[in-house]
Amino acid sequence: MITPTKTAATQPGATEVEPSELFDADLAAWYAHPERAFDGWLARHGFRHGTATVYRAMWGKLLRWSGEQGMPPLKWSADQLAAFLDAQNLHKRHRYRYARLIERVFHHLSTLQQNLHNPASQAVKAHLAEGENDPTAFLLPGERDLLVARILAPEPEPLPAKDGERGISPTQWKRARDIALLAVLLGGGLKVAEVRALRLESLEGVGQGAIGIRMVRTDNGRAYQVPLFSFVQAPLRHWLALREAAGSLGELVFPAMANGRPMHAASIYRRIEILLEEAGVLAGRSERASPQTLRNTCGAMHFDAGTPPAAVAQLLGMRDLESGWRLHSAYEAWQARTGLPPPPKPGGRQAGEATQA
Repeated sequence: MITPTKTAATQPGATEVEPSELFDADLAAWYAHPERAFDGWLARHGFRHGTATVYRAMWGKLLRWSGEQGMPPLKWSADQLAAFLDAQNLHKRHRYRYARLIERVFHHLSTLQQNLHNPASQAVKAHLAEGENDPTAFLLPGERDLLVARILAPEPEPLPAKDGERGISPTQWKRARDIALLAVLLGGGLKVAEVRALRLESLEGVGQGAIGIRMVRTDNGRAYQVPLFSFVQAPLRHWLALREAAGSLGELVFPAMANGRPMHAASIYRRIEILLEEAGVLAGRSERASPQTLRNTCGAMHFDAGTPPAAVAQLLGMRDLESGWRLHSAYEAWQARTGLPPPPKPGGRQAGEATQA
């Protein structure tokens, strides 16, 4: 079972707030005092001090711009958010981070009022948060090595003994889940929507051998196998064992909490960003790194292993085989931009041959 732990505001590195500063805002209070309500939201989520400072500055800039434009706070449309992002002359990665922050705030507000309009979600879906299209991005080989060495490879905390008194804390539970989630995104190339909906029954080889994933496309019903790179196996097995030991409910592989409810997409983006930042991947990047970057990188690792583009399209569950060739062309162009040697010419290696543990 999961045992209680300290509140987020008392965790090491979390935002320190006095009790009088907490502001349990209802929707009317958010509209009347958006800055104070936002501070309360930050405190309750226990963000690290540096992250909270950045978020507070971002939120304040949006509110100031909104006031200058004569717009009431929290009444924005997707187009108005796009206009704000355009006015800031932000890099694409920072535009996207802004949109995801606003999306998370409105996701919270939707718990206060059903069917509340979420302009940031609409902006993301309409690609208004992206600005000019950047070339397809991948992780550099050194960045991939950092992720594996600093996040995926270290030995996890041992599971508590069955007869021991120490339980599994929510922090330990989420840490194991997030690392396994990152491993599957990078080593399996799944999309955010796919990992959100991934069920235990889709995992094969859990009892013995290498774990793989059996997937089915929702649009045409095509089934396909997703082999996982070897670095996925240990963190995924550890998470599955911890998930079971904690008595987690439901059939989702990556639930939001032990009660089994699904993760919100914005939470997945944020959890992955935290791990990328922790590994040092974001420090020197000019391009945004996201779950889509991890999916692209998974395809690149298959190309590096000699897997043909058409086979990579099947492994990633792409709509058509031509998508694999487009990704291969994008990878070649990216290699040329970064000065790295080009990937091997497409050959005849079978799909998944290079990915067995």
